[in-house]
Amino acid sequence: MALSFQHQNLGYHLKMKMDTLSERLKKAMKYRGMSQAGLAASAGLSQPSVWKITSGKSHTTKKLLDIARALEVSPDWLAHGEGEMIEEINRNSLSADHNLSTEEKKFYDGIKIVPVWDENGLTDTATPVPEFIDTTNARAYKLKYDSGYSDLPAGCLVVVDTAEQPGSNDYVLASIKGKISAYRYSIGGSGVLLDADPRVDPIPVSEDVRVIGLIVFMSRSLRR
Repeated sequence: MALSFQHQNLGYHLKMKMDTLSERLKKAMKYRGMSQAGLAASAGLSQPSVWKITSGKSHTTKKLLDIARALEVSPDWLAHGEGEMIEEINRNSLSADHNLSTEEKKFYDGIKIVPVWDENGLTDTATPVPEFIDTTNARAYKLKYDSGYSDLPAGCLVVVDTAEQPGSNDYVLASIKGKISAYRYSIGGSGVLLDADPRVDPIPVSEDVRVIGLIVFMSRSLRR
């Protein structure tokens, strides 16, 4: 591994190229002095999930952006070993409250930008997502209500694909009489929504019950 230091106006920045996600993650954790338990808590993962990545048993993760934010390192470096581990400006501070024009909704240092929607439609904000997300038909929403599912609490951000057909037991975002929340999906007829509470009867998709899209990414780190 080649290691070099580069001095710029904003300080020293570490540049390195490492071969695997496991190596890069362990280096970043050591650099920040963060344990597996600490990273798990900060990034919204389980400790076994962190262990699988650091041990090399898992070579990818949908929580990469959360991990990069928790460690304050470049998502592009963490994902691919490209560029600087520590970015020269706080590019990772880009959040769901960061305003971007339509022309700016594009790749940004290994991150794609997705527009944020709410129950009233498209808002004037956007949020970054990992580059493996297909943003062609993507929308981001911040959950206002607790879905009842531990993975999808109130306040977390989800990205949905509005064109991809969900399969049985997939998470979907749906609007029921204007109230947007997350549900499990079941195939049957025009589709059925399953509440986290098993005592609640399945909810058939209808004119008043609309599936917005398949949930393809979630980030608990954006909870407020």
